[in-house]
Amino acid sequence: MLREPSPAALWELRGELLASGLSPRTRVFELLAGFYRFLDRLETGAASRDHSERASLMDVGSFGGMVAADLIEAEDSAELARRLLAGALTEGLAVLATRQHVKAWRGELASVFRDAAWTLYDELWRWAADRKPELAPAERSRLIDQLLAPVHDERIEPSQNALLVCSLFALLIVEAVADTDSPGG
Repeated sequence: MLREPSPAALWELRGELLASGLSPRTRVFELLAGFYRFLDRLETGAASRDHSERASLMDVGSFGGMVAADLIEAEDSAELARRLLAGALTEGLAVLATRQHVKAWRGELASVFRDAAWTLYDELWRWAADRKPELAPAERSRLIDQLLAPVHDERIEPSQNALLVCSLFALLIVEAVADTDSPGG
């Protein structure tokens, strides 16, 4: 789970923790569920993005094929110009349409990160309150907001946000498992 976070790794960890006798009501299972949902949605979104990117490249490639066909079939330069213009408009719109799918994917992915940040905010609040109860709530809120700010910044690359979210979930899960082993945990 720490080296290569994936839904499969979390599924396995969940089974191992239950088999070790850890109660399913333990906080760690809520964290695992949140992390699992995040990774599952991230994988699904990445597959969707990859398909959209491939479709876009195919549309660009089809434009080259259309130009080649027009060069072969055109009888004079005026006909070639008309064919190329018509083809450029048609194929250009197709390329723009598939690029819109890629942009839509970024919007959907941003939603996945915002949802994870919502869950992480509560968990980080609880974690910080347990470890630094003397920290003023306003300061705790400011620090957590600062930590999660990249998730709300559309200029940040999705891979960077994925690393941040995965690292925070992993930290909280490791801490929760460690707390279950401590005398009072």
